[in-house]
Amino acid sequence: MIIGIANNLYPPFGRDSGAEIIAQQMAADLRQQGHEVFVISTKTSSSSRPQEKDLYWLNSRYELLAEMNIIQKLTWYFIQLFFPPHQKALTKILQDKQVDLFITHNILGLSFALPKILHKQKIKHHHILHDIQLLHPSGLLYFGQEKKLDSGLAYLYQALTKKIFKHSQLIISPSQWLLNLHQKYNFFQQQKTVVRPNFELDLKTNTKEKNKPVRFLFAGQLEDHKGLNLLIAAWKDTKLNPTQASLSIAGKGRLLHQVIQVSKELKNLQYLGHLNREQMESALKSHDCVVMPSTVYENSPTILWEASRYQLSAIASNLGGIPELEPHLDLKLFPPGNKKALSEALRHYALT
Repeated sequence: MIIGIANNLYPPFGRDSGAEIIAQQMAADLRQQGHEVFVISTKTSSSSRPQEKDLYWLNSRYELLAEMNIIQKLTWYFIQLFFPPHQKALTKILQDKQVDLFITHNILGLSFALPKILHKQKIKHHHILHDIQLLHPSGLLYFGQEKKLDSGLAYLYQALTKKIFKHSQLIISPSQWLLNLHQKYNFFQQQKTVVRPNFELDLKTNTKEKNKPVRFLFAGQLEDHKGLNLLIAAWKDTKLNPTQASLSIAGKGRLLHQVIQVSKELKNLQYLGHLNREQMESALKSHDCVVMPSTVYENSPTILWEASRYQLSAIASNLGGIPELEPHLDLKLFPPGNKKALSEALRHYALT
């Protein structure tokens, strides 16, 4: 089969999000199965194009969205919804490829015209949910701000995205929570839906070594919504010393300078830098417990599946689809945003 895959960000560009990792792994797995696979994604116009077979880059400012002011953002979203870019380029790529199946992940910033083009060319279309990008343009839902999905502007946005995806044949959600949330807002009433985890794993037992300092790992976007400020504050409150435990932080983002500064202040906190996949695998193998203190609702976080794969434990916020992962790893949940509970969970794991 000839299979196309689209995600708005894709390595080496992007933010190290789970959607990027999953799209890349999906492409590799399908090629290994003998399918002809091509990928469509975006880059900023100033970025050089990496040379790779069957990888199409379309210019977009999506990666720079966080840097825009409110007027720029509103203008950008208006264009995405009512004048979606790259329609000619996408039409030509799909015509040239003679596609049998096309799988979309997150396409905000790539082109909301893509589902319509797939329908027009009678190409089978499967869509994979990763977050709430179809419910709210930010794609983020903070704990305690759930009513943002019920605003007038949110309802208008949802009406438009429902129309955009109305012809998709199959909707795949890695968590029951995320599918239920979309169906609560009357999405996917006509399509076939399925809950299918991104990875197939069995329950793994933790292999923490006794009488050695426990090694905690935070890996992901260095952003406040990932709970990084909460984690740093909770880590300080544990008052654990280097002979008891250490915390490693890996990734990139707007809190980078803060992380570097704290790593200079605390002897048992280190910044590992922005890791590629090989380096990430090495980091996972050398740690005992992954920490994911997100303050936004998460779907089915890739880092927690990776923790299971490498027999690590995990401490994570009790939000969204995260509790559904309890059968797959040694998972300790704590109330979202609760610094004291997180600090106690870190300290308890380190000292028991």
